[in-house]
Amino acid sequence: MAENENKQENVVVEDFKRTNAKKSKKKFRHRQQNPVLAFYEDNKQYLLLFGVIVVALAAILASILALKIPVVPVCLIIVLEAGIAVCLHDVPIWLHGLVVLVQIIAGAICGKLVFMVLCALVYVVGILSLKFIRE
Repeated sequence: MAENENKQENVVVEDFKRTNAKKSKKKFRHRQQNPVLAFYEDNKQYLLLFGVIVVALAAILASILALKIPVVPVCLIIVLEAGIAVCLHDVPIWLHGLVVLVQIIAGAICGKLVFMVLCALVYVVGILSLKFIRE
């Protein structure tokens, strides 16, 4: 028991010093100077999600109205594109290129090249938005 009392940890004051205090003050000053940038930084993930939704809706409307493709297959394929983007957002860049290339080739074979280019656009926007949200 006497040995336990003699063995005390040496606590150094430097272990408890704050290191991010200056950074947080600079960040707060930066927010006061530019409120638009502060709004973007606070809501970045929501704005990027809104961008993906806008691109997906534009692809759906263009496919239905301009290309005369039925509604159900268009919506199903766009949702699948978003799901593939979520599942593959951590893979290397060459694999994303391969996925887009396969989509465009499949569209050329089926005679729906413009539709598959729109789907590839949804895929790329989804991948980029997930990349920027993680940063």
